[in-house]
Amino acid sequence: MSELNGRGLVGNMLGLGLFWGLSPVITRGLTIVGVTPAQIIVFSGLIVGVCLWLLQYFTKRSSFANKRLWLYGLGCAVFLNVPFGLSLYVITKIPLATYSIIGSTTPFFGYAFALIFRLERANWRRVLALVCGFSGSGILLFPMADEVAPSQISTFIIVLSFGMPLLYALYHIFASQFWPSGAGTRQVGVVESVCSGLLALPLLLIMMGSESFTMSALGTVGLVAISGLWVIERLTFFNLIRNFGPVSTVQAIYISTVSGVIFGYYFFDEPIDWRIAVSAGLVIIALWLNARAQSLSVARPASIL
Repeated sequence: MSELNGRGLVGNMLGLGLFWGLSPVITRGLTIVGVTPAQIIVFSGLIVGVCLWLLQYFTKRSSFANKRLWLYGLGCAVFLNVPFGLSLYVITKIPLATYSIIGSTTPFFGYAFALIFRLERANWRRVLALVCGFSGSGILLFPMADEVAPSQISTFIIVLSFGMPLLYALYHIFASQFWPSGAGTRQVGVVESVCSGLLALPLLLIMMGSESFTMSALGTVGLVAISGLWVIERLTFFNLIRNFGPVSTVQAIYISTVSGVIFGYYFFDEPIDWRIAVSAGLVIIALWLNARAQSLSVARPASIL
């Protein structure tokens, strides 16, 4: 793989990680103003699907009459909706610091599954990148987690929360390994988003009935805004998954840990100390090691974004 692609990996991971760090803040804000997790999944999925379809229609018209494409989108939606819905639930039950710590274990699950399924070879650079990234997250967040009394968080919620990174890791592997031949990132984004929204629609109707499509003006604006960001996130995510694989892609979680603390400083006046500098340094090292390992690996198909 070329050095340019290695730099592209870092740039895309930085953008993805920044959004992943901001997303919990926005989604928690949506729940505060009365938007339910089911509404977030349904309406964001449909909005993102329509936006990606329009983008595809006006730039490069492609057929969606492909059974394998829709089966792939349905599979992605199933693997995505469960951990996404779980994250929307636990984020209201545990502190953001604890949420970030648990989320930062996703690469460990992903790398373990990749080795078990023989999708990745053991590579000392990637192993070291995982260790550096997780260490950076731990240095930054474990002191914050100590401020939360264990009795305030039930064991059940903590165990349930760890299902989130485990299932996200499986989702990343599925999305990478079953990519439909000839499909572009926008096509995949459309079918996954539409399937995700439609799958959650029955749950929304059962839970809220006639109020399923009712929300405050602030909630509506916030949901449309975050859906716009998710359009960019989906394009970036599928570009990384297709070209660099699940293990590399999921390491963006380390950037989200650092960016989450930075967003906390600006939005909630949380202090920044030496831990952030050390954490940022370790994350940069992890990114460099991962990009270096990727540049030495066998080239994958180029992005068609």
